[in-house]
Amino acid sequence: MGDLEKQDTASTLPSRSKGNRRPLLRRIRKEVSDFNPKSFAKLSDKKLEKMSIKELNDYTRPLSKHQAQELKKRRRILKNRKYALKCRLKSKTKRQNIAEENRSLEKELSATRGKLKTILDERDYYKSKFVHLCTRVSRLVCSPSTARRASKVAC
Repeated sequence: MGDLEKQDTASTLPSRSKGNRRPLLRRIRKEVSDFNPKSFAKLSDKKLEKMSIKELNDYTRPLSKHQAQELKKRRRILKNRKYALKCRLKSKTKRQNIAEENRSLEKELSATRGKLKTILDERDYYKSKFVHLCTRVSRLVCSPSTARRASKVAC
């Protein structure tokens, strides 16, 4: 009669619009009915990790409270390891991206400093040339022979 109730319950369950839940429940019930303590140890970590909460609850119903808690604890540990690994990889990638961006900005800064040095050298060259020309002009203007010429032109 227990098997008949299981089959009857599975056949009367409502189905979802995206698919039929009946095969899933039948599979879980079969696994649960075939349960023995040795199969508890046979549940792989991958399978445990990928189980939904509903599947896990259905799987743990025939287990003792302690076994169910241990199984759920194991699942949580596996999930946390997965999330921690994902987080470490994400932060490592972020650090690498920042380091790469830093290197490119250092290169850009170095190139800009080189351009600035070139421009400052050019400015100093023209400044010294200007000072040299000013001194030549002031010598020409201030010399006695040019002063006479300048006064004749002005008159």
